[in-house]
Amino acid sequence: MKNFDIYESVTNLIIERLEQGVIPWAMPWKTTDSIPRNLISKKPYRGFNFWYLLSFGFEQPYFLTFNQVKQLGASVKRGSKSFMVIFWKLLEVTKDGEIEEIPMLRYYRVFHIDDVEGVDAGKIPDDSAFIHNFERIDSCEQIMKNWEDAPIIKRGMNRACYFPSIDEIHMPDAKHFFKDEEYYSTLFHEGVYPN
Repeated sequence: MKNFDIYESVTNLIIERLEQGVIPWAMPWKTTDSIPRNLISKKPYRGFNFWYLLSFGFEQPYFLTFNQVKQLGASVKRGSKSFMVIFWKLLEVTKDGEIEEIPMLRYYRVFHIDDVEGVDAGKIPDDSAFIHNFERIDSCEQIMKNWEDAPIIKRGMNRACYFPSIDEIHMPDAKHFFKDEEYYSTLFHEGVYPN
């Protein structure tokens, strides 16, 4: 039996998201207060965990371990999929009379709040989207205006993607992007599908 390799597992999770067309570290918008966090501790996930969980585009950003689900008197819906998150810290060990710090890497599994039944609604905060005053960039608007045979662009979506079978680009609203230029950069990226 092959030993479990957490480093290989994390690499495979990133590759899986990339193969599905999602670049977890390149999401310059927030349609809800989607910074993934633990529902009980309210602590946001960091590093790989942040980007990995964010890449799924959940409306609510809350996750629970199986034990936390039980503590709340709730249950995981049948057939729900858990997500691996990693935890690391430096451990002090004594070797030959010297104290050394070595990294310890562990993983555990969490469930998204949508996959949990029986949580008191009052315990789930009401999150809102990131909103800023979007200002159009004239040169980018000119490109859009002069784009011959442009695909249909549907705004107000939770993610950015292009569907070649129906020639449609789906985009979050411009006001949900952190910067105006990131809206256009994302839109143009989705529009550059190889024909």
